[in-house]
Amino acid sequence: MYRFFGQPKFDPEHIAAGPIGYELFIRENINGEWVLPHDFISIPSAIFGDLLRQTVSALPQTIDLISFNLEQEHFVQEQYLQLVQAVQRCTRVVLYTELTERNAESVTVPQLVDAAKHFHEYGLRVVLDDVGTEQNNEQLASAMDDYVDEYKFALQNLRPFSSIAQIKPELAHWWQLAKQHEKTLAIEGIESAEELALIRAEFPSEIVQGYFLGKPALLPIKE
Repeated sequence: MYRFFGQPKFDPEHIAAGPIGYELFIRENINGEWVLPHDFISIPSAIFGDLLRQTVSALPQTIDLISFNLEQEHFVQEQYLQLVQAVQRCTRVVLYTELTERNAESVTVPQLVDAAKHFHEYGLRVVLDDVGTEQNNEQLASAMDDYVDEYKFALQNLRPFSSIAQIKPELAHWWQLAKQHEKTLAIEGIESAEELALIRAEFPSEIVQGYFLGKPALLPIKE
C-alpha cells in the first residue's frame, strides 16, 4: 500500500498563518512501517494518479498548492502528463511537478525540454528540483527556461555546514538567477531560526520549508 506524506510549505513572511501547501513524498507500507519505495520507477502510473487525486481531494481549504516529484523517466512519459492534467482539472489547488535531479541515462535533455513544454502548454507548473545538484544544473535550467516556473534550492544538499553564511555564495547565485528569469524560488532544508532569519533578510523568496518548520507527516485521503 502506498500513501503520501506531506511536508508543509510556508510563506516566509507569514509563518504563523500556517502552511500554504505541502510537498508530497510517496511511501510504502511494509510490515506496518512506512518506508521509501525500493524503486520509484516501478510504481504504476495508475496507482500514483489515484493516490494523488485522493490526497488532493482531502486537503483543507487553507492549502493553495502541492508539489510532488517525478523522476526523469516518468516526466517524459505522456501518461504522467495526462494524469497530472486530469487531477489539476478537478481541484483549485495548484499542482507543481518537481523534476528530480537524478540523471536517467535513457532520457536526453531535448526529451526533458519537450516534456516541460507540453506541461507548460496545458498550464501545468514545472519545478526544477534541487537546483545546482547533479543533472539540475545551470545548463539544464537554461535549456528549460521557457517552461519552468520554479527553482527549488535544497540547503540539505550542501550540509554539513556550521553556519548558513558559509553557503551564501551558492544560495545567492540561484536566488539571483530566479530573479533574473522571473521564477518562483522555494528554499528547503531549513533547520534553524538562524537559517530562516538569514533567508528572510537577505534572500526573500516565495516559499520555505524544512524540519525547523515542519516534518513530513502522513496525509489523509478521500476515496
